[in-house]
Amino acid sequence: MTLVAKELRFRYPAQNEQALDGIDVALVPGAVTWLTGALGSGTSTLLLTLSGLAPRLTGGSRSGTLLSGSHDPATRHPLVDGVAYLGPSPGLQLSGVARSVREEIAVGPMNLGWPRARILDAVESAMRRVKISHLADRAPSALSGGETQRVLIAALLAAAPTTWLLDEPFSALDRASRRSVGALLRELARDGAIVAVSCDDADDMLDVADRLVVLQRGRVALDGDPRELLAGDALLATGASSTDAATLAVAAHRAAPRAITTDALLASISPLPSTPHIVAPAPTIASEPRLQCAQVSFSYPDGPPVLHDVTLSLQAGTAMGVFGANGAGKSTLLRLAMALEQPDAGSVRTLGEDTASRGPEDLAPRVGFLFQQPERQLFAASVRGECAVAPILAGWEPARIRAATDTVLDELGLFDVADEHPYDLPLPRRRLVAFAAILVPDPILLLLDEPTAALDGESRERVIGAVRHRAANGVAVLAISHDSAFAHEALDRAVLLERGRIVYDGAIREVLDDQSLRRPAALAAALRLGLPPGRDRRANVVDVLTTARRM
Repeated sequence: MTLVAKELRFRYPAQNEQALDGIDVALVPGAVTWLTGALGSGTSTLLLTLSGLAPRLTGGSRSGTLLSGSHDPATRHPLVDGVAYLGPSPGLQLSGVARSVREEIAVGPMNLGWPRARILDAVESAMRRVKISHLADRAPSALSGGETQRVLIAALLAAAPTTWLLDEPFSALDRASRRSVGALLRELARDGAIVAVSCDDADDMLDVADRLVVLQRGRVALDGDPRELLAGDALLATGASSTDAATLAVAAHRAAPRAITTDALLASISPLPSTPHIVAPAPTIASEPRLQCAQVSFSYPDGPPVLHDVTLSLQAGTAMGVFGANGAGKSTLLRLAMALEQPDAGSVRTLGEDTASRGPEDLAPRVGFLFQQPERQLFAASVRGECAVAPILAGWEPARIRAATDTVLDELGLFDVADEHPYDLPLPRRRLVAFAAILVPDPILLLLDEPTAALDGESRERVIGAVRHRAANGVAVLAISHDSAFAHEALDRAVLLERGRIVYDGAIREVLDDQSLRRPAALAAALRLGLPPGRDRRANVVDVLTTARRM
């Protein structure tokens, strides 16, 4: 059975422009189709429409032809029709009725009316295949973002769908989990399923996809072999992201066809003659630490221990990354820093204040917290209004609010949507809006949970620039990220968590080949060239590669 769209158009209720504008595409069994494009290109909308959820749940209007076999997907419930849809905010897809992961995974088969024995077998099989059996008795509400994403994939798998429509399924996953989910998608396709994945991370999809469909402004701009398209210029012209290696090659003015893997790029680089390097020490800003954790331990109610004896100190002007596998305790550490939780043992001091006697309202807006799910912090009727909330509460004058808002909106590329409702924007842009809202009141400590998840290349560069600029001006940054390019470019120091304990605290360069985070192409190239720490970031590597080609 093939899923076919012809002249497919869709417009959201509050929008004048078509989100999809004449899409012609056929998804066939046995292949993984990768959908990508710049922010707002329509990939998420296409998946919603193919699943039948748009316009049924979203509102709006649809025209053109859409057929799954001989029927329109909008006429049936996706679950009954054998369609698995995973949205870009997995936490919003939890049933809310299950007391454990095992029960959550059973919800779909139960709604299909399967016999008890079949349900139990399907649940256990799904947990094994997604490698989450150890989470079976955990409460869904106590899971990390990455664990939630894997649980929902298992919940979909248990219902035995024949069509998979997945929106950013890797966004919250560590490196090992990304490989595991990618292998599962390949397995599903080999077994005859239709698999379509919207994803902005080309490195994740390179070895998964059979076909690449690039959207631009709601239309199909490119459709072909992923490796051929990634190596050429046409994809970049659409604003879509390429692989880390290809992006570096483009910046260094290497002609197409380009290397699209780090290994291939390194093979084309000759090491520089060995010369002594003198690296000036990074300037430090002397002050009381913006964040101090002393022997902190924490457990959620009725849950296993999450953090054990964590001690760290974050100074002004330092951008620190928190790394580790899904469930290592990273997001919990940020919640403790914001006084959203209190430690079971030890102490947390944020901006010199013991959080035991404080709440998040006492720390904001001096502390800006970006949640992994931006839906948790967006509530104004416009992007500009969202950015004004904290300054208004802080008593700023209207002229000052507008000037600060305009500056940040321009910095993050949001000026064109300043008057839009945040929920009329795609999820990645909502993340940027939430980031903008915490930047406007000039916090002196930033707590960022996956700030670049699902962003395209241009938006990622804007976030990197915003973090670097503030750190250079004395702001302390604590960031969680599975984005190795962001980590390498934006952060200086790393803390690595393993089962709730700090196992490394030092230079960012040393953790970027850990199992939870792949080494970015710029760092790999810098090491091959022999560039020292402080000269291994992308701009320096590009300069060296460009100069070397001219010699």
